[in-house]
Amino acid sequence: MLVYSDSNIIDLEWLPRLNLGEYTISHSFEEYRDTPSDVKIAFTMHRLHCDHDINCTAYQGFGDKINKLSAVSQLVFTFESELHNYHWQMWNECHHDNVYWVVPGQVNDAPEMNSHIIHWADWFKTTTLLYKSLPAQLDQISYQLPKPRYFDALLGSPKPHRTFVADAVESNGLEDKFILSYGGKWDDNSFYARDYFIWEPGVEVVGEQQPGTAGPVRYYGVHTGLSRVIPISVFNDTAYSVIAETDHDNTLSFYSEKTAKPMIARRLFVAFTGYQFLANLRRLGFQTFGAVIDESYDLIKNDRARYAAAFEQVKILCSRDQQEVYNTIKPVLEHNYNLIMTTDWTQYAADQIRERINSAQA
Repeated sequence: MLVYSDSNIIDLEWLPRLNLGEYTISHSFEEYRDTPSDVKIAFTMHRLHCDHDINCTAYQGFGDKINKLSAVSQLVFTFESELHNYHWQMWNECHHDNVYWVVPGQVNDAPEMNSHIIHWADWFKTTTLLYKSLPAQLDQISYQLPKPRYFDALLGSPKPHRTFVADAVESNGLEDKFILSYGGKWDDNSFYARDYFIWEPGVEVVGEQQPGTAGPVRYYGVHTGLSRVIPISVFNDTAYSVIAETDHDNTLSFYSEKTAKPMIARRLFVAFTGYQFLANLRRLGFQTFGAVIDESYDLIKNDRARYAAAFEQVKILCSRDQQEVYNTIKPVLEHNYNLIMTTDWTQYAADQIRERINSAQA
């Protein structure tokens, strides 16, 4: 078997988990293309972390690379750490039956594409790793009820689904039931969140902060990204969370640290994001909160109607006894915590890759 890899991460982290048997690695596209082999499998992190073939002239850009790898390989696996609407253009330009996309999410209402999606929960992995390193910090999370406020809504940079939440809190007079932060219009030249971000004690900025909240920090001595730090001080004053994910696109579900943190902290959440976000999360084995709220909002395709239905559940929770709600959903919270913390999310994706390879070789 001849394997193409353009990343040291593939060589050192992924290939050892795949149990491929005997294989030879090529870091050169031309060598890989021109070397005869009964089986050729390509792995690329070209858009994420490329160590090899950076200046290769045998292909012109990422799409052309995928097309040319597809033409000479039994299988091609390409890794992405994010999932956004613009991926559809990329998929339309360079998707083939032997190409699989290893991404942190799911695709909706496109079975021909969804069958070529492999879920790699990289954001779950990196966020859980922080708290596996700092288990004592999780002990600081309080489950004493009732808490002073019902919801946190740490909304980040302005986007339509987040504006809906901020406006709905105000129009329904629920400001006293929320800890809400929103603002910081994106600025590529400065750390836009500095003026409104709620800083968690123990965070120390390392070097020059990036425009968003993914920049490097030290948190109780552990080097991590700012966005992975659970806002324990906020969570200790609120019972539930609003999740307003990075995207609100109805054609896909992207799961970032915004989803991971409430689950690690054993919290109920209401999601203001794309259609089927909860359904896709359940497909990964997680449980949600239909025992205490109406989660049919998740299946409404119209954005504003979905947000409005979700906010009705927020209003209902703000009128209910926190202890009663917690007693009902505690098994769900424990299940989600155990699943996200004990799953090896890289191996989870590697097992799916191995299944595709086995099927192709059968």
